[in-house]
Amino acid sequence: MSKPNGLILVGGLSTRMGQDKAQLTYHGKPQREYLIDLLSPYCDEVFWSVNQAQAAELASVDRPKIVDNFDVVGPLNGIASAFQREPGAAWLVVACDMPLLTTQSLDALVAGRNTTKLATVFYDSDGELPEPLLGIYEPAFGPIILRAIAEGYESPRQLLRMHHIQLLSVPDARELANVNDQKTRAELGL
Repeated sequence: MSKPNGLILVGGLSTRMGQDKAQLTYHGKPQREYLIDLLSPYCDEVFWSVNQAQAAELASVDRPKIVDNFDVVGPLNGIASAFQREPGAAWLVVACDMPLLTTQSLDALVAGRNTTKLATVFYDSDGELPEPLLGIYEPAFGPIILRAIAEGYESPRQLLRMHHIQLLSVPDARELANVNDQKTRAELGL
């Protein structure tokens, strides 16, 4: 089984947080840098998924980037843009706002990967729905995502629910915590 490419979703606007979530420091370095280190052993290459404004700001930063290419707000834009760039690759996708993520969950995700299904993801922290922001999307899912955007879909979770995917139980649901605002950050002691 070949390694996927890594895609760190850093292209959000961070309006609820009030500052760029990808640049917050939780592990002694900006989160986007920490996630590169965390994903690298599992991936052939790791990319930042960035919006147009970030692409200009980060032009001098020597990191592989994929710029959002679609008129869609949200993570589906980044995932679709990755498939547009490399349609034959699988993509290990992670949101930049999961500061509790460790190799424990990544090991479980890679071990549970089912390449015969369109994607392998965990159940969300409630154990009910697929968690689209930490998963491996197989190449066969690329055309589905691109077609869905053309048809007006914006939710990766909705697409996952509509298709045949591999769902796993996460070893520690805390690792799926999305830190989108200062209140959540304080509650988690970050």
